[in-house]
Amino acid sequence: KFGEAQYLSPYVQDMTAISYEEKLKKYLESVLISNETAERIRKAFDAYIFLSYRKKDRHYANELMKLIHSHPEFRDIAIWYDEFLTPGESFRANIEKMMKDSKLFTLLVTPNLLEYVDGEPNYVMKHEYPEAKAAGMDILPTQMEETDKTELGEKYENIPECVDPQKNELFKNRLLDSLSQIAISANNTDPEHNFLIGLAYLDGIDVEKNTDRGIELITSAAEANLLEAMKKLFEIYREGKGVQLDYRKEVYWAERIWEYNKENYGEEAADTLCSLNDLAVAYGKHGDYSKALELQEYVYSVESRTWGKEHPSVLKTLSNLAATYVNLGNYKKALEIQEKVSARFSEIFGEENYDTLLAQNNLALIYSNLLNFQMALSIFEKIYEIGCKILGENHPDVLMILNNIAYTYTKCDNYRQALEVFEKVYSRQIRVLIKDHPDALNTLNNIAYTYGELGEYEKALNLMWEVHAVQCKILGEEHPNTIKTLHNTATIYFKLGNDEKALETEEKVYLLRSCCLGEQHPDTIDSMDNLSLLYDKIHNYQKGLELLEKLYVLRKDLLGKTHTSVLSTLSQLSSHYFKLENYSKALDLQKRLYEIKCELLGEEHPDLLPILSNLAVVYDKQKDLQKLLEFREKIYVLRCKVFGEEHPDTIEALNTLGDAYFKLGNFIKSLELFEKVCILRSKVLGANHPDTETANKFYKRIKEIVKIFQDYGF
Repeated sequence: KFGEAQYLSPYVQDMTAISYEEKLKKYLESVLISNETAERIRKAFDAYIFLSYRKKDRHYANELMKLIHSHPEFRDIAIWYDEFLTPGESFRANIEKMMKDSKLFTLLVTPNLLEYVDGEPNYVMKHEYPEAKAAGMDILPTQMEETDKTELGEKYENIPECVDPQKNELFKNRLLDSLSQIAISANNTDPEHNFLIGLAYLDGIDVEKNTDRGIELITSAAEANLLEAMKKLFEIYREGKGVQLDYRKEVYWAERIWEYNKENYGEEAADTLCSLNDLAVAYGKHGDYSKALELQEYVYSVESRTWGKEHPSVLKTLSNLAATYVNLGNYKKALEIQEKVSARFSEIFGEENYDTLLAQNNLALIYSNLLNFQMALSIFEKIYEIGCKILGENHPDVLMILNNIAYTYTKCDNYRQALEVFEKVYSRQIRVLIKDHPDALNTLNNIAYTYGELGEYEKALNLMWEVHAVQCKILGEEHPNTIKTLHNTATIYFKLGNDEKALETEEKVYLLRSCCLGEQHPDTIDSMDNLSLLYDKIHNYQKGLELLEKLYVLRKDLLGKTHTSVLSTLSQLSSHYFKLENYSKALDLQKRLYEIKCELLGEEHPDLLPILSNLAVVYDKQKDLQKLLEFREKIYVLRCKVFGEEHPDTIEALNTLGDAYFKLGNFIKSLELFEKVCILRSKVLGANHPDTETANKFYKRIKEIVKIFQDYGF
């Protein structure tokens, strides 16, 4: 079709060949590697071996290449064969060049080597072997199948004796003899050499792709303090390139890079600040938001002093700072910062600018977290139109904004609208991506989740398991996206009332997240929270309590004692002790919660009401009637201030206050309050309302009891 030009065909059915997708991926990755880097990698090899074989024997070629590289002595030898041909380049020219550059001609011997094609000698017999002989190359015939030696000698003039690669020592010695003039560097300790050979195995540059070996070699170079090796590992673990995402290793290498830059360039050098910002982002992913905040504030202070507060890089650092405040639950501070960033980007670059677009997107997300969904949606819809105009409707960032619109609809409980938008995102994604692309699978997962919120549980469950199966195949069972789908599946089982299946699935999620992300990662912590709720649902309070104790310590250490998530866990913990009838412990925790909330919000904030109610309930259980009265009075006074005297909740607070006076034996005061309850309920609810009638009956009973006591002289 293309003369001597090498080309890629998606229609090859040979199962032993490298797949079309893998070849295309390898080719595109090679394009992304600079010519300079590729040249450095090729120069790092000790030598090249040219592997000659019939295409029918490709599986043997793959086997032989792995066998040669299984010997540590030959790790740094590149083995070239026609699977490494570059599309668009001349097939013949490539082969001639590689034969010229190779130190050894390895001939893969099977009966297929003796065949003629359309009456002509096959390509190896006609071209490659004679050219190797003419060039004076050292030839090593390697017999993979029993082959007629006489016929082989007739068709391949002066062919050396064949060696069997399965006879390990003999084969190894023959290879060593053939390569005796080459400096074999199996134990080469030069970090740059190991880094470059590691890149070759990682990307499959003139060797078979071997991720484990590539990572091992690059790691040895990084541990020897080679900066580009450290950067490569940081990138690998940050993006999950060929490995699972590993936030702990991402943090480790980010720290090493920062330390290196600080030592070599100084604390305030641009490279040092850039690496410190990367470290802050890594801490954020790891869930250590306080540490991330500390580093980002330092970077911002140095950058703004050096470059000025209006510099685009400084504004981006400020935007990262806002994102960390979001993670810490301080949405007001985040909003204050992000509004400033968005306004400055708009002034400097205008509305129709990529950086302005992302800044506005982050601003809308903060409004969404503050539950101001109307404002969030108005910003999202505005920047979506701008994004379509400047980037195109199928651009990944435009689809991200559309996805955020759908997600905001879910937070507004507008699931029907959310489903419609999620489906639009998915239809566009599969138009520009392969169907099983991770982004498309994430959207499909969102669609399944939304079905669940719409009550279509079976539909949601089937779709989630379908997505999970594909993710396991494409991403692996331990990938965060795969685990997230499994978590959503547990949620659907819970909504279906299948508590046993929900618990089983969420326990698996927790184990996977603990192993892959670590105990301190936010996703792992969320799984602990979900598990405690499930244990609560099946009344296994002791098991739930164990998890909550651990969860509280983790959240407090990571987020600080005043974070909303930490306080929520403290409240759950108190509730569990109450259910286990450990009222003393429940009381201690509620008191701690009350003190922190008072310090944060003041003593008259409405958020204190549930805590005051819980304290009153515990004091009631402990028969501490004086304390019960004290807190019922606080509840009533606060409800009056917040809601007014005639609010139904305030009237109910008055009713429970009357009950407290009754339990203390102050019947006159109790009667006075119950009378007021009757008057207020009649006024607010009407004389015939069931609650009014109940209050009147109760008042009459109390009145009778008081009269009896009075008759007896009490």
